[in-house]
Amino acid sequence: MASKQISRRDFLKGTAASAATIAAAGLLGTSAFAEEGTAEQVNWDREYDVIIAGAGGTGVSAAAAAKEAGASVIVFEKAGIIGGTTNYSGGVMQAAGTKYQKEFTSFQDDTPETHAAEWIAEGEGHLDEDLVKDLANGAPECIDWLADTCGIEWTSVYGHCHVPYVDNALMADRIHVYKDGGASGSGGIYVQAVWKYAEGLGAELETNTEVTDLIVENGRVVGVEITVDGNKSYVKANKGVILATAGVDHNVEMSRELNPQQYWINTQYPATNLCAATDTGDGIRMGLKLGAAFVYGGTIDFCGATGAATDNRTPIFPEFIVNKAGQRFVCEDATYAYHYRAIFQQEKATGAPTWMIFGNGGGGTDAVVGRTDGTSYAWAGEKLQEAIDAGTIITADTIEELAEKIGVNPKGLSRTLAAWNEDRAEGNEDPFGRIEGLDVIEAPFYAYQNVPFNLGALGGLKINRSCQVLNVSDEVIPGLYAAGLNAGGWVGPYYPGSGTAIIGTCYFGRVAGKAAAEEA
Repeated sequence: MASKQISRRDFLKGTAASAATIAAAGLLGTSAFAEEGTAEQVNWDREYDVIIAGAGGTGVSAAAAAKEAGASVIVFEKAGIIGGTTNYSGGVMQAAGTKYQKEFTSFQDDTPETHAAEWIAEGEGHLDEDLVKDLANGAPECIDWLADTCGIEWTSVYGHCHVPYVDNALMADRIHVYKDGGASGSGGIYVQAVWKYAEGLGAELETNTEVTDLIVENGRVVGVEITVDGNKSYVKANKGVILATAGVDHNVEMSRELNPQQYWINTQYPATNLCAATDTGDGIRMGLKLGAAFVYGGTIDFCGATGAATDNRTPIFPEFIVNKAGQRFVCEDATYAYHYRAIFQQEKATGAPTWMIFGNGGGGTDAVVGRTDGTSYAWAGEKLQEAIDAGTIITADTIEELAEKIGVNPKGLSRTLAAWNEDRAEGNEDPFGRIEGLDVIEAPFYAYQNVPFNLGALGGLKINRSCQVLNVSDEVIPGLYAAGLNAGGWVGPYYPGSGTAIIGTCYFGRVAGKAAAEEA
């Protein structure tokens, strides 16, 4: 079959179709400079020991570690401010066995080994177990480093929701929250604290500066091309280049080939992609261009309307999720990205939306999605009528009428409701492993079309335990490092719970920074 021809210019813009097509076009294993000459012919504008592309949580942590190791460091950030998608997070971080976990929770004997076992189980065989174990073992020291060195004040610890097939003995409250953190948009506190420390050590930063290419000499990455206001210049890396530019979050073409669930977001739900606009897969593109291997991953998707199953502090209300046939297909109180992966798979398979179905639950309270313990949710009280008036919620007096309104099989939905209520009345275990919100659902009935909110694509360049980038033959690409969500292999086919990504930015960023600084 004839391969699709892709111009080098289009590839540099990140529009290449796939790794296979790229290879067929003759672009893997080379550099843009191969057409113009070797690095010996580049007129370097300046030089540093370590160059970092991206100033999110990963980039600033790498800068701090590289400076601690005595290297000269420059961070180039594509946007006008630092932080990237980390800014939009809550800044929470998972770690096991810390003094804060012991202070704030009942989990006094938790260990990094148990933490790693949980993450590995949730990886479903797609993870580099050594990377995961290193992260779990290194996370507690990161928590201490952030407190003792960067001034972060840890104030509480909570847990994430279960996964039906994961042994509950592996679960614990491990999500660390710092002062003024935990809510969306507070991740910048972490970024600013680490950068203040790195800057104090002498790290340099340039914003509105995009790393557009890697420069290679004799198979080794020796520098970068940067672009500022359309003008290019060249910066030499005496020791290494670290890619910390996140994933393919806003790159439609790259996500189509590398991450189908992110492509679903980018094409079906672009308005709820909450990632930084500058997250366009730049580091992954540059790595692939040099023959790097890519490791598959899922996405960080959640229900932005309800926050359902985002953590174990707020019990999920009585509801179930159905497909076009009116059938349940997932454990709805399992951690958010787990059940949103199932929603993606159903919508892709059926070509139809999925729906959250609820009614008067929680012991028959009038608040609809309120509970008898007084907990309030997105549509409690007057908010429900506002959602109905806005068309966000569809309502009906019978389940069959509701099914007709939302385009779901009436008999299927009726059978699902009957089975749900029968199991509740008889005290049966839920067939999908659900453990919360197991109350009878009665008329009037309501439906909400599931809409994924997205905080990034998982999966990235393959790395070893020193964060060196590996090619498709598992060989190190000398001088090139990747960390955080620019790298793959440490987070699997769905996001395993809040605090995983941010601790990954800190741990792997620091590993990459130290390793690059110490490279001969």
